[in-house]
Amino acid sequence: MSVYFENNIKMGATEIKLYDIFRKDLKLSDEKARIFAEIVQETVINEVKNQQTEFKSQNKEDLLKLEMQLTSKIEQLNSKIETTKLDLIKWFVGLFFALALMIIGLYFKK
Repeated sequence: MSVYFENNIKMGATEIKLYDIFRKDLKLSDEKARIFAEIVQETVINEVKNQQTEFKSQNKEDLLKLEMQLTSKIEQLNSKIETTKLDLIKWFVGLFFALALMIIGLYFKK
């Protein structure tokens, strides 16, 4: 719901309520009530924008911290995978030679 005043200024429902309060309850002139309502609305909008900007910057900082932590964890996991891979290769080679020696030993036993 919006209304156009004589200056073709579009006012929303909240601003109209403020305008009515300022005009009727505070007994301000129409022009002063309209200006006061606009100023209040602009102030609220600016404050919301400032808080939104602060919230976004805080989120960016938090996301960067999380990204750094994830990168660190990924590097740790990659090093553990490499270590595990090397251990498996050592065991397979050792078992292969043990099995080969057993087969050779059985061959010469005959």
